[in-house]
Amino acid sequence: MRVAVIGAGLSGLVAARELRECSEVTVFEKSRGYGGRMATRYGGGFEFDHGAQYFTARSSEFQQFLEPLIAHGVVANWRAQVAELDRNALLTTREWDDALPHFVGAPRMNAIGQYLASGLTIRPNTTVTQLDRDTDGWNLADRDGYALGRFDWVVCALPASQMVTLVPADSPLHQLAEKVQMRACYALMLGFDKPLRLPWQAALVNGADISWISVNSSKPRRVKKFTLVVHSTNAYADANLETHASAIQDHLLQEVSEVAGIDCGKASFCQLQRWRYANVDKQPGPACLVDEEMRLAGCGDWFRHGRVEAAFLSGLEVAGKLRALVE
Repeated sequence: MRVAVIGAGLSGLVAARELRECSEVTVFEKSRGYGGRMATRYGGGFEFDHGAQYFTARSSEFQQFLEPLIAHGVVANWRAQVAELDRNALLTTREWDDALPHFVGAPRMNAIGQYLASGLTIRPNTTVTQLDRDTDGWNLADRDGYALGRFDWVVCALPASQMVTLVPADSPLHQLAEKVQMRACYALMLGFDKPLRLPWQAALVNGADISWISVNSSKPRRVKKFTLVVHSTNAYADANLETHASAIQDHLLQEVSEVAGIDCGKASFCQLQRWRYANVDKQPGPACLVDEEMRLAGCGDWFRHGRVEAAFLSGLEVAGKLRALVE
């Protein structure tokens, strides 16, 4: 069986790794890197995990999956001192400990995607824009109309909004995806030549247009140059998706300066990233969808909740359902 997996985020990579035991799998990814929002940005000698900041593992399936990654040093426990702020007022502080580990990729977040991609057939920098189905299967093509091959099954591991534009309108996957509203987020990346003195390594923020500040360089095995990553609230990003980037950056710089009590003017590096499909409210439906008649399946964190563990469980479940059909 030939399977095309569209999207090399965590769901797609997990599905591909599980399916390669029974199928010939090709993964198509529009970017050059792997891991989706478990991403890392480089600039000015600094490194930033500007997407997913950390993740937890509550299910036994995810805990077992992480064991070899932890053993290989690809995943590490971030024992951060975490504050809760009401704008610039400190409410509480606590330390993340081993009772509920908060994991990160090591030495950077994108190491997880790179590790999982090893051994897979992946075509990066390839955007699938056409899915044409006939009696023999699916024909894929890119934006220039270039044929990408014929496949028996297609697994779409894309954000809901992107899935709507790709899969047939009469498919159950299309009908499910078009009901889902994904939330946006802005990430502000700041690099400093000299460390700032802060009483915490991460802060959950209320009462502001930012929701999160982390000392990214405090994570395990990071480069020593001091870095901050700031995330906007989903509400602010949704309301300002088309606002000019310079205005967004200026506003977030002012917010983090007031909330954290720091002088952002001392930053020697500053960059803004817009994540259009960053999160989703908790969903009541299944963890994935498999259409046996059309031989079309979908997975991703948006089926349940915008979390790393949800992405993993979705990819695992869709692969399990497909394997049961062919083995």
